[in-house]
Formats: sequence, structure tokens, C-alpha cells
Amino acid sequence: MKDTDAETSEIPAEYTENAETQNPVENKYAALIEQKGYIAKRIFTIIIVLAIIGGGVFYYLNREQFNTFEAFREFIKGFGYLGPLVLIVFQCLKVIYGVIPGAIGCIAGAGIYGWWQGFIYNYIGICAGSLLVFLLSRKFGMGLMSQIFSEKKYNAGMRFMNRWNKNFSIFLWVAICFPWAPDDFLCYISGMTNMKFKRFLFIVLTAKPWAILMYSLIFGFVAEKVDTIM
Repeated sequence: MKDTDAETSEIPAEYTENAETQNPVENKYAALIEQKGYIAKRIFTIIIVLAIIGGGVFYYLNREQFNTFEAFREFIKGFGYLGPLVLIVFQCLKVIYGVIPGAIGCIAGAGIYGWWQGFIYNYIGICAGSLLVFLLSRKFGMGLMSQIFSEKKYNAGMRFMNRWNKNFSIFLWVAICFPWAPDDFLCYISGMTNMKFKRFLFIVLTAKPWAILMYSLIFGFVAEKVDTIM
């Protein structure tokens, strides 16, 4: 009896008070809120996935418009005031699907809207797509990546991730700065590491602008000269 009394006396008073004051109604309400939050997350995930699939179908049906710069420029211009939004969505889908040529969006953005506005639209779209890819990869893991990329590229990515796991953040920042780096592939790999979302967000926002800015300055200047000559 002495042992049991000693054990019960060691229990902090705050825990015994909480146990006595627990309200079943409050517990039920908290559980209901948690359940609704889970359902909301599931619905949001489904909406995002359906939107991505819909964008992919739209791209497939209009793929002739994305083969050349001239065709893509006329395609964007055809949307009028909504053209910048279409360009942003296109660049976002480019990162998600990987097979869509991304440079054409940077070229068209600078050619249509000038280097500064083109840079802003492309930057928003590519960053948004990169963040979505990171979250999708973290949510669905290797199953999603294996469906998007070939088996050879997928296996190479896994070996690469294991090799650079300790210094992956530094490598990712440097790689994204260069225009020839496979950004979409690196974003998918990043989602399967233990990297925190805030760190990935920082890397994307600070490393992405440089290659996009280079494209925008070069092709914005070229488009301006062409318009002057014509």
C-alpha cells in the first residue's frame, strides 16, 4: 500500500486537475474540428490533382501551339488580358510535367510583354510549379516520380539523392541557378528528402530568378530590336 500511495503522490497535480476537468463535449468538438480539417485537406489535394490532370489534357490537345515560338506567342496573345495568367499556368505545368519545353515560355514572355513583365510572369509560374512539385512528391513519394520519369532517370535520381544527401541543399541552390539544370527533376527529388518546406521555399525564391532573368533580358532585347527593324 505504501508503494502505491507513493506512486500516486508523485503524479503532478496539474494532470489530475486536467483529468477531473475534462469535458466530453469539448473533446467531441475538438475531434470534429480535426476530422473536418482532414477532409478539407483531402478535398484540396483532389482539386489540385484534378487541375493538374486537366492542364495536362489541355496541353496535349493544343500541343501544336507549343512547338515553335511564333505559334506559342500567338496562342498567348489570343487570350488578350488573360494572357499573363495563361503564361503563368503554362510555366507552372511545365515544372510539374517535365516534358513540356520551358524555355519557350521564357522567350515568349519576354517577347510579348518585355523583359521586366515577362520575367515577373515566368518567375511566378515557375516558382509556383516548383513548390507544387515539392509538395506532390512529398505526398505521393516514389510512386508519382516513377510514373513521370523513365526508369533510367528515376534510378539515376535515387543514386544521386543518396550520394548528395548531406550537402543536397547547397547543391540544389547552385544547380537551380543555371538554366541547363533539370529543375523539375531536382524538385521532385527534393520532396523525397528530409528537407523542410521553408528551406526549399528559400532556395527556390532566391535561386530561380537568375536563369529566368537571363532569358528575359536576352530575348526581351532581341524582340525589341526585331520590332524596331520591322
